[in-house]
Amino acid sequence: MKKLTSTQVLGYGFAVILALLAYSAFEAARLQRAGGERQGTAYRRFIAQDDAITAIRRTIWLGGIYSRDYFLNPGPGGRQTFSARVEELRMAGDSALELLRSAAPERLRELGIESGFGEFIRELRQLETSQLGATPPPGDFIADVLVPRRLALLALFEDFRASIRQELVDAQTRFDEDRAVAARTLLILLSVTFILGVTVALISLRYAIRLEGERQRNYEAIALAKVELEHLSARLLEIQEQERRTLSQELHDEVGQTLTALRMEISQAIPVVADAGPRERLVRARQLAESTVQIVRDISLMLRPSLLDDLGLGPALQWQLERFSSRSGIQYRFAGADAGEDLPDAVKTCVFRIAQEALNNCEKYARASLLRVVLRQAADRVSLEVEDDGVGFSLDLRGLPLRGTGILGMKERAHNLGGTLAVESSPGEGTRIALILPVQAAGQGQLAEAKEFA
Repeated sequence: MKKLTSTQVLGYGFAVILALLAYSAFEAARLQRAGGERQGTAYRRFIAQDDAITAIRRTIWLGGIYSRDYFLNPGPGGRQTFSARVEELRMAGDSALELLRSAAPERLRELGIESGFGEFIRELRQLETSQLGATPPPGDFIADVLVPRRLALLALFEDFRASIRQELVDAQTRFDEDRAVAARTLLILLSVTFILGVTVALISLRYAIRLEGERQRNYEAIALAKVELEHLSARLLEIQEQERRTLSQELHDEVGQTLTALRMEISQAIPVVADAGPRERLVRARQLAESTVQIVRDISLMLRPSLLDDLGLGPALQWQLERFSSRSGIQYRFAGADAGEDLPDAVKTCVFRIAQEALNNCEKYARASLLRVVLRQAADRVSLEVEDDGVGFSLDLRGLPLRGTGILGMKERAHNLGGTLAVESSPGEGTRIALILPVQAAGQGQLAEAKEFA
């Protein structure tokens, strides 16, 4: 079975927590809605039955009042009015009893409320249908019939009201019990969710601490590797310049002098040879020697121009620009030929190599017609600007061209000496390269690197 990763465990833990929270919310809403509906239904049922009981009680009381009025006016008009009122009481009572019958038919039959009310109405109708003059004495009817019947009915309705009140109390009790069960269930769910949340939080915190530690260690390792790489790059550039200087001197001193001596020997041998054929061959050999001497001199200057060491940075850049213009046909303007004196060797070399790379890029890609170079020297810094009116190119977010590594190498050279190199270019707008090097920091940095790699 494949082992779960920490990220998967955390993901599953958070999913379970969300599921428990969602279930808890759903269960709470369901219980609240169901309990509220049951409680509301029970309460509405009680109110309806209580209103029906009140209506019947009112009917019973009105029956007594109407009977009294009939005794006060027993004539035909009074009888007709009493008859109409008794019919109204019957209809109102039947309507209320119908509601009670639909709500609690068994309890209604058990108490005999319907039959009692029917008897009450029949007795009122008997009073209505009695012959004039045969009406029972009011005191006897009220004392013997109306009051006992009314009290009995009212007692039955009180019993019925007590039963529906008990039903309401029972419904409230069940609702309270359901709420207690729901509260316990929700408490258990929330407790489990809390415990699981704390567990996941602790795991997350431990995982985050571990990731932070790994990130910090990786960052320190990358920073150390970057510093070592920068030192290695600076050392490689230094070794490269030393090899170029040594090779330039060897070509100039050894190979150049040997070729010069060869050319002189050939020149001395030419007058001695009388035969035209061998003399012509010697002349061609002397020309080849002279051409080779020039090639060796050019290679030596390309590797390390002696002007850089003998006259300084300004004259070396002037010489480089003249060779660039004669080779490419691009016109140039140079300001600062007298600058660059008394600079540390590392600074001179860095500025010269960056200018050399910029000129090579201009010659290869820019298709420019004019190049402007400005060299400035201050007490604590030296700056170089190289600007052309060529086709330009696009830069990425780091300020580097989309292709090629030449400008990246220029930036690394400047960075190794504590300087900065900025490139401004866009398609059709030309290119501008600005270099700034701190003179003192550069000299101290070079000394420190020399001590470190010694």
